[in-house]
Amino acid sequence: MTGSLFLGNKTFAEWRAAAQTTHRARFARLIDQADSYLTYLPPVEHPRETITYIGMASANLAFAFRLSDDARYLDRAREWIKIAIGYPHWGKANLPDHDLDAGWLSFGLGLAHAWIGDALPGAERDALRAKLLLQGTRLYEFAISKENWWGPAYWQNHNWICFAGLATVAYALERDHPETKAWSQNATENFRKVFELLPEDGSDYEGVVYWCYGFPWLLIAADLIQQQTGIDLHSSEFLRNTFYYRLYASAPNLVDTANFGDCHDRRSAHAAMIYYRLASVYRNGHAQWLAEHFEQIGEWERERKQGLLRPSSAAHAFLEFLWYDPTVAPTPLADLPTARVFPDLGLVSARSNWSPNATYIAFKCAKPNGEKAWALGHALERERGQKIIKTGHAHPDENSFILARGSDYLAVDEGYSQKKQSRHHNTILMDGKGQYHEGVYNVADGLGEEWGGKLEAHFVGQRVVYARGEAARAYDPALTLEHFTRQMLFVGSKYVVICDDLASREPREFTWLLQTDSQLGIANCELQITEGETRNSQPWHRPPGQVFAIRNFETLFGSTRLRVSVCEPHQVAVKNVEQEIVAYPSSSTPEWVLRHTQHTLMLTPERTRATRFVVALNIEHPTAAPTRVEPVVCETGSALALADAETRIIVAFARDARGIKIAGPIETDARWLVANFRGDALQHFAAGDATRVVIGGQVRFESQKPVFCER
Repeated sequence: MTGSLFLGNKTFAEWRAAAQTTHRARFARLIDQADSYLTYLPPVEHPRETITYIGMASANLAFAFRLSDDARYLDRAREWIKIAIGYPHWGKANLPDHDLDAGWLSFGLGLAHAWIGDALPGAERDALRAKLLLQGTRLYEFAISKENWWGPAYWQNHNWICFAGLATVAYALERDHPETKAWSQNATENFRKVFELLPEDGSDYEGVVYWCYGFPWLLIAADLIQQQTGIDLHSSEFLRNTFYYRLYASAPNLVDTANFGDCHDRRSAHAAMIYYRLASVYRNGHAQWLAEHFEQIGEWERERKQGLLRPSSAAHAFLEFLWYDPTVAPTPLADLPTARVFPDLGLVSARSNWSPNATYIAFKCAKPNGEKAWALGHALERERGQKIIKTGHAHPDENSFILARGSDYLAVDEGYSQKKQSRHHNTILMDGKGQYHEGVYNVADGLGEEWGGKLEAHFVGQRVVYARGEAARAYDPALTLEHFTRQMLFVGSKYVVICDDLASREPREFTWLLQTDSQLGIANCELQITEGETRNSQPWHRPPGQVFAIRNFETLFGSTRLRVSVCEPHQVAVKNVEQEIVAYPSSSTPEWVLRHTQHTLMLTPERTRATRFVVALNIEHPTAAPTRVEPVVCETGSALALADAETRIIVAFARDARGIKIAGPIETDARWLVANFRGDALQHFAAGDATRVVIGGQVRFESQKPVFCER
């Protein structure tokens, strides 16, 4: 009798019926994928490159045979399996038999053994079983050995892939080899621990591309373990929420990404089988809608052909079939909030709306691998006396951000790099130095629990989104940085205003960084407002005896004009630097090199112990009348005005406990304030950490304790 492993408690006969009805499109996809394997075979001798694809090919061919009864797929599966079991070891470049290749092949060939073992000639079936037993033994013995680095790496894809593969081969062999029960029990205990330790907000510090690569194995493990043992790991809040982490890390066109972490590109980070599974388990109509949307616009086909993940998402065909649930009604995204916060990763994501032409920003400030993993990882290291924390895909990027409008990337992130450096991110350098142990691949290796940034506060309003990060502890203590507080305000769809306060015990050279795909040019370099000017009717724009300079930089990105207005400091040295980013994603394929160029705007005032940067980013269509960014005179705090033909928005930040005071119109103890005027009439405002807001001589808000407010 054919094994039912991983079939969702259905028989092949039931799945064959579904292939002709509810799963017709998924069946066609499976057959197309199976047909692709008829045209080639893997090399007879183990190549230097990864062989992970062989496991998926074997499973796809086996499943296609069982649903179609087409002998071509069985015959080709036998050939693929013969080659795989002929390799003395699984994996060549990195930990043969003990890492990713072994995990992927154990999964795929374990399923093939269960699904078509009874259709193989006896000698071939015995040879496959013997090879699986050998490889499973090797993988298990390494899993429980002291030399195993990924065993306690609960937040790493290597752990998830290898233990899921081990569980699969254990269940496939358990009837004939009861000793493999220890393998599956070991894997189950591992995944119990993994789900206990993963962040409840669903975020993944490795980034969206590695989420797409590694996260499916958590779904595989949870599904497999529940089917075989009845143990339900799906109550995990991480699993329940992780779709929204991925969604809110999507740029306005939903295809592109906020590529924090190690990301091969800005696009290879979606998988249909993930969305189908999350839709099915959690009745998540948004996940179902996104999967169907990508089908309609051709994104799945593009990703299968052009995506940089290996194996390609084309290999997911049998999982797409098994995990598709036609009873989940798709729910469009328009009913979702336009902003969401992921506290563990310190990620704040906001967009002006859900249209493909929206403006989008993502801000990040946290510990290297997230708040929960950093704290619990250090606790486990103290308890066990062994290395637990692995942060190979983390970057020195605290208090950094990504900005896009439509398909245009405006402020970019480096993505994948071999030597990770803060100078590749939208953050701050001190004396030319960045965060953590930058300049190496694993920038957080060996750092104490006290290191890292923190998302201190956030506010999601109707018209304003605010985030505040503190990143002083992400820098070498020898730099004596006392604070690096970044406040970011996303106002409407056109403006981002950044206020950075830095202080060190010793004079330092602070350098403010903005990364772009093309160089920003100087535009209207010095806009001066002096005594007697009549640019505006409001008196606070006519500072007696003072001169203010705003440096403007501008360029076009596709259909978007970005203008960068530097309001503080008044005197800065400016550099435009071209930087090449290089990465080698696979140790088994050293000739596979990812390269791209970033242009970095660097703003550096004179050496000082403390400084403040206030920078406004205007995001507009090239044909729109440009917004004016103008200084506002403050008795306390600092402020600027964003003015177009109809409205004037004042954005202000306190410097200390005295709050913000602008002669005449505004007085508040708030940390920050945004006030929108039409002429002299206040339209609406928002403020943070405020107990009292007075605008235009009227008390607009009062509270007994500091709170965020919007009116």
